[in-house]
Amino acid sequence: MRVIFILFLFLFLFFYFSHIEGQQYYPIDPTGKCEPYVGDTSKVLCSKYLNNPMSIYITSTSNQTTAMTKLNLYFILVGATGPSCQTTNTLVTLCSAFLPECEVFIDNSTNKEIAMPKRVCLDTCNSVANNCGIPTDYFDCNQLEPFSQLPLFPISSTEYNLTSYGGEFNHTLECYAPPKTNETTVTGNCPFPLVFRNRTVIGKGSGLDDSENIGYTYVSEDSYCTIPCPAPIFSEKQWDNIFHTSDAISLVSLLCSIYLFITYMVINPKRNKYDYFFSFFVASIILMSVAGTIGFSVGGTRKLICPEINRRGMYKDPAVAAAGWIFQFAIINAILWFSINSFELWFQIKFIKRKLNLLKYYIPSVLVIAIALSVPLSAIGQYNAGLGNFVVWIESGKYQNWFFWGPLGIVLTVGTTFIGLVIWEIYKIVSSTNKGDFFKLQLKPLLNMLLVYLTFVYLFGYNFYIHDSLNGFYGSSEEFKNCIISTDGKDCRIQGPPYSSILMFVFCLRIYGVYGFALYGYSPKTRSIWSNSFIFNNSMANKLKSLYNSESTKGGTSSTDIKMSTAMDSGGGKSSSMEPDDIIIR
Repeated sequence: MRVIFILFLFLFLFFYFSHIEGQQYYPIDPTGKCEPYVGDTSKVLCSKYLNNPMSIYITSTSNQTTAMTKLNLYFILVGATGPSCQTTNTLVTLCSAFLPECEVFIDNSTNKEIAMPKRVCLDTCNSVANNCGIPTDYFDCNQLEPFSQLPLFPISSTEYNLTSYGGEFNHTLECYAPPKTNETTVTGNCPFPLVFRNRTVIGKGSGLDDSENIGYTYVSEDSYCTIPCPAPIFSEKQWDNIFHTSDAISLVSLLCSIYLFITYMVINPKRNKYDYFFSFFVASIILMSVAGTIGFSVGGTRKLICPEINRRGMYKDPAVAAAGWIFQFAIINAILWFSINSFELWFQIKFIKRKLNLLKYYIPSVLVIAIALSVPLSAIGQYNAGLGNFVVWIESGKYQNWFFWGPLGIVLTVGTTFIGLVIWEIYKIVSSTNKGDFFKLQLKPLLNMLLVYLTFVYLFGYNFYIHDSLNGFYGSSEEFKNCIISTDGKDCRIQGPPYSSILMFVFCLRIYGVYGFALYGYSPKTRSIWSNSFIFNNSMANKLKSLYNSESTKGGTSSTDIKMSTAMDSGGGKSSSMEPDDIIIR
């Protein structure tokens, strides 16, 4: 019996001490202590989510400053999520994990306070991570503490060996599991450069949330974070340069085209049909330039495209609707008159003695086509600004193809054909007659058509480049997300077209008036029109000229010399090689 008792005692002591030896105890950090919560910041709002804000556990290596830095990031990340994540339970868990409640054990022999953290339970952590859709790459609830290699989020409790402080060898602290609640708590934070915007209805299809129809673009269907306008494809400085360039070229092009229209359509006393063709093309450029300068009415193109920091201009904005329709109507007119000009130039060179009088058919045909390709888009609200664009235009790629790129493709085909035929006819004439002057006469109208043609070709090619690159642009969204999560977001960019290509696009859309002015603004015919116009041939102008002539005579220059010089300077040139062809539009 005694032997059995001794054996039993031996086995008991063996298993008892084996249990003590094998038990995993969380270490006591001698620098640990309890202190009150430091208080909320503009983004971290933990005061109402902490179980005991008067007692927060800190150590020499983990204080509230470092905890608040981490919480700042996580509060922003939560702000970018949907309502399933933005709950009271999520914020309680976050605050309690990084600012754990402090429990105290007092060593009776020394009256020293021993501080220990009350850790968040593993199930609570996993529940929040699942609701927020947080991948383990960003936060892993199964991670271990760096020194003890014990779970940061225990299953049920943590145990401490306090025998050195006069306590139990298995002092147990239950982990913290806050009451679960699905109460939504919108944080109002988004990672820069995303912009927070509250909304009462989340997700598409409800029919109640009209955010997208008024220009707000959310990063997901259930997010409160919107994409800024303009989109972070370029830096703010680059975007400003794009908008300012568009404004400047549009204004200069407008002034140049108005000058040409007045010259060839208003004060020109003897207009031929080619002056009408040129003037109608210039009128289209005037309207395109007006569309480019409408932004001045609201503070510039940037304000037109982006009325708010996170809202793009939509058809419901009057200036946007006007700019979109005018631009579409004008550019359709421009490409049609370009096509007509290329045909007429070829016909005149090919059949020198034959005449076409089709202007009275051209005008209504062009107007009908332009109206048909522009007005329906207004009716269905397709004229909107783009987050990554500088121009108000057709929203849908499908409608762009039907109402612009398709017609432009046809016009480019026609233009390519007739420009090639014009060059071929000029080559044949010059080769057979050695009349180099004939080529010089055709140079300006041909050069004008070539410049316009090349810009149209660039626009056409650029469209296909953008569509071919869309997958790559969309594929960069993951990199952008990682960037704004891991940095302050200032240098994070969504992949898009090269900056230089956008500037070239601005140039091609806005430059047409400058083209015309460079070729015809000071041509011999232009000078002749102005010198013979009523502006320089009225009573006031005649008195000034008489005064100037008398002063010149006193200086030794005869008025006859001046008249001869004027006649020689203004009498020769024409805007094209065509003979005057006076017509009356009935």
